Amino acid sequence: METALLDFVRDAAQPFLDPQKRVFWGYLLAAFLIAFVVGLFAARGGWRRSLAVVFDRSVWWSRSARADYVIFFVNQAVMRGLTPLLISKLAVAGFIFESLHIWFDGRVGLLPGAPGWAIAALFTFSLFVLDDGAKYLVHRALHRWPALWRFHQVHHTAETLTPMTVYRTHPVEGVAFALRAIFVQGVMIAAFIYFFGERATLATVLGANVFLFIFNVAGSNLRHSHIWLSYGDRVERLLISPAQHQIHHSIDPAHHDRNFGAVLAVWDWMGGSLHLAGRRQRLRFGVTAPGADAVSPHGLWAVYVTPCIDAARDLAAPVSRGIAWMLNFARTAGKRRQIAGGLLLLAALAIALFPFAGARAEGVLNIYSHRQPFLIKPFIDAYRAKTDIEINIVFASKGLAQRLQAEGARSPADVVLTVDIARLNVYADKDLLAKVESPTLDRTIPAHLRDPEGRWFAFSKRARVIAVAKAAEDALAIERYEDLADPKWRDRICSRPGSHVYNRALVASIIHSSGVEAAQQWAQGVVDNLARRPQGNDRAQVKAIYEGVCDIAVINNYYFGKLKHSEKAEHRDWADAVTLIFPNQADRGSHVNISGGGVAKHSKNKAEAVRFLEFLTSQEAQDLYGAINFEYPVNPEVAVPAELKSWGEFREDQMPIARIAELAPEAQKVIDRVRW
Repeated sequence: METALLDFVRDAAQPFLDPQKRVFWGYLLAAFLIAFVVGLFAARGGWRRSLAVVFDRSVWWSRSARADYVIFFVNQAVMRGLTPLLISKLAVAGFIFESLHIWFDGRVGLLPGAPGWAIAALFTFSLFVLDDGAKYLVHRALHRWPALWRFHQVHHTAETLTPMTVYRTHPVEGVAFALRAIFVQGVMIAAFIYFFGERATLATVLGANVFLFIFNVAGSNLRHSHIWLSYGDRVERLLISPAQHQIHHSIDPAHHDRNFGAVLAVWDWMGGSLHLAGRRQRLRFGVTAPGADAVSPHGLWAVYVTPCIDAARDLAAPVSRGIAWMLNFARTAGKRRQIAGGLLLLAALAIALFPFAGARAEGVLNIYSHRQPFLIKPFIDAYRAKTDIEINIVFASKGLAQRLQAEGARSPADVVLTVDIARLNVYADKDLLAKVESPTLDRTIPAHLRDPEGRWFAFSKRARVIAVAKAAEDALAIERYEDLADPKWRDRICSRPGSHVYNRALVASIIHSSGVEAAQQWAQGVVDNLARRPQGNDRAQVKAIYEGVCDIAVINNYYFGKLKHSEKAEHRDWADAVTLIFPNQADRGSHVNISGGGVAKHSKNKAEAVRFLEFLTSQEAQDLYGAINFEYPVNPEVAVPAELKSWGEFREDQMPIARIAELAPEAQKVIDRVRW
């Protein structure tokens, strides 16, 4: 209880200590100084009179202001619970970044000759403008849509304005603006990193966007205050002044639905809602909605409950019309079957979305998996046969970490299964995995293939091999990854984009063995030797060799196995056209990717989850990895399958696999610099 209270106090104090928040103490101090100077010129009586105006007790300790302070603390508690449930900015950026690779079929670089500072300035300005425009649109929607206005009206019930009025919002509005920021910033970050790489850095002051920093230092907190500060007509056509925002809060009908903008006034100008401040005016703040004077707008019931009731009433009519239409539709001859089918479909979707409802017993194991269902099913079937444990699986290629984070302690997940160290590291970084102590896992998984803290473990290995055209006899002499940078292979190499996790991990391994400079020289050499723009997956590289586009490609070994044993004859032809080379067998060994997993931090059945992980390292499960997906066993006591052994000798790089995740950011910088 004491710890929770301290955490809450710490969270409540954070906005005053964070330069990215408007009520940061430095911005408040700047606003007070500006207000004091304005008071010296506007008020008679010198500095004492100016201080008295700035710190007017009738404003700062009014009933409205006291309500602001209470709402601030209540909202801190409410949003503390709601924020983890929202999608993260990282999730949005990651999804857009990966999608851009698909939409453009690889990596596209823009303005390669532009200096870093110019790209940084463009990114900073673009993010600021788009973010500000989104604020305008959301703010305008909150005023124009009746159901949304019910929630936003809470902000406008303030009858005196203080800097804390910015936090006088209903949680529904807080979520709306939070989602706005997440999506806008996620999209911008992903797009700029995709097109400009590491040059897309944000110009900041104290960690805040430089434009917002200037805006906040220039007195943004006076927007919610009793201090009249106009910028003059010319400037106010570009920037929203504190006086203009105070006009936005005015109950004068002439001021309704005016000045929605946050920083830039250009949005209001384009939308026809701009109102210049002009000469100083005496404004009255609050709302004029029917009944506003009958019930105090400052009580918690009026702030949190009444908007929900009013919004429900606003929505009641359209919802009723929709239900009436559905009932009438159902009465129409020949439509009943469609209705029944639709209801069954909705029920099926509900079951799919909530597969773990009520599954909390010790005899149930719930798995979140990035690995495709057909790859996991044989392991599940084998484990069920041994234990009679009921197993539920949720499969998704993306977003499971964000889901697990949002669910928090309520999560039903017991086990997380995924591929590549990058994803495993995301779970570890977000503190979503439990620390496991298992002598069996320590014995069956080499130390370099598991987390030093026991949070994740590798269950299979995939060698990053070099595929060479059988017809290219000279290329068969390649022995090391480093050989691929030799100019004699100019126009003879195919590759998927360098930013893909497999290639990024390979670059990270070279950084580990040879350093950043050597890794960049190697990556530049590979890019110079490309026969075409990086595109497709590893399977597409083998196809390109078959079609004569190139002679050499770096692929994961299991792609070769899938092609070789495919039901499609053309796939088998592709595989038959290449030979595999296991690089660096005479020195550090071939680089490997892994599949792996761990126990969910909030698992309700940790003992069974650990037993399942231990099963995945057993002889039976390790053989399945080879038979199903042509992956190598991690358990040194399990022999390499005959099929994989027939492809060539394989000795792996012994570097700690965790180093791949640590070096990934530096590897991405290398990839961006050489425009791979």
